[in-house]
Amino acid sequence: MDDSEATVTDDFFSFGGDQPERQVLSRGELLARVSALMQSFEGCENVNVVRVDPLDRPDTAGCNWSYTLVLDAAGVPPEVYGLAYAHVIGMARSSWNLQ
Repeated sequence: MDDSEATVTDDFFSFGGDQPERQVLSRGELLARVSALMQSFEGCENVNVVRVDPLDRPDTAGCNWSYTLVLDAAGVPPEVYGLAYAHVIGMARSSWNLQ
């Protein structure tokens, strides 16, 4: 691929090049905020996020923590908290980074 092809491809996938800046949070604050988002879904009022894992370096989107969350499901069935997780994880990872 020559330089002109690389430029077109880079521009196409950059979506304007600017990614929103993430707010940097302590581990405790990140856990609290993601837990609050999860708890805002019906049936998940008692679900808590108990662990997030940092990445060695930020991913291509700029997030520095994993998609994997360790939950205290508090007896909530996976089909209920799974839906909440699916709605929460993308927004949380695009908004917040781990300190």
